[in-house]
Amino acid sequence: MPTMNRRQIQQIEQRLNQWRAMHPDAASRRAAWRAKVLEFALNSTALENEPVDRNRVQALRTRPGR
Repeated sequence: MPTMNRRQIQQIEQRLNQWRAMHPDAASRRAAWRAKVLEFALNSTALENEPVDRNRVQALRTRPGR
């Protein structure tokens, strides 16, 4: 595995700090994570040529008991 150079590390740290500034509390971080998980699920089903519907996936993800 190639190692990252100093510039690459600085860029990653800068992006992380920007993300943290946009999501200063735990609630906003959870919401950002949920949105990203929804995108992952939608992309995965689309790649498998399955019918994909954002509202249906979101409803399945937020069912009680989940």
